[in-house]
Amino acid sequence: MRLFRFAPVILMIAPLVARADSPITSTDFYEAYKDIAMVKEAGNAKTMTVKIAEFLISPQNPIDQKAAVINALSWDIEGKKNAELFKIHLAAKYGGEPTSLNLEKLNGDALFCLGYLTIMDDYFSPDKAIPILEMARNKNPESFTVAVVLMLAKAQKGMDSGFCGVWKLASEVFSDRNLKQDMRPDAKKIIYDYMVLYKSDCQ
Repeated sequence: MRLFRFAPVILMIAPLVARADSPITSTDFYEAYKDIAMVKEAGNAKTMTVKIAEFLISPQNPIDQKAAVINALSWDIEGKKNAELFKIHLAAKYGGEPTSLNLEKLNGDALFCLGYLTIMDDYFSPDKAIPILEMARNKNPESFTVAVVLMLAKAQKGMDSGFCGVWKLASEVFSDRNLKQDMRPDAKKIIYDYMVLYKSDCQ
């Protein structure tokens, strides 16, 4: 009888456990892109390589595949340095030093990749990445991929202010019909299915 007495408590706790991580660490949408060779390579390497950097810089590769590659590189609670490594390749392309890149010279894709790598490297400090991702959004305002990653970064920061606000950020992006749907439906679903868990706090 005692086991059944605790069952409702377990059911109440389950949604909270599902949200115990964060928008950045809990949305592995690269799973929808495993047929892409570079996504597989990034998932195995977990660190920036010359081939991965070249893939991210190349204008021939779609923005959603670049996002999936970065997502596959993943995160680490102790932090990573993939953004720093990527800056070396950006400096070689755009000039200057890796530690003093002129972000204004970067195109939208480069800004997006740098911003996303920055928050994946240190998801405890979203303020480092958000301005870069906002610059990327300004240069590519119609991209759903850019908008949804910026949303994840803002949601990461917004968790400190309340879960309802996190859902509102997500809802705004997913309901925006002006965005070009340049991300695979299965990838969008992975993000949505996690973010919708925050909706219950908007009662």
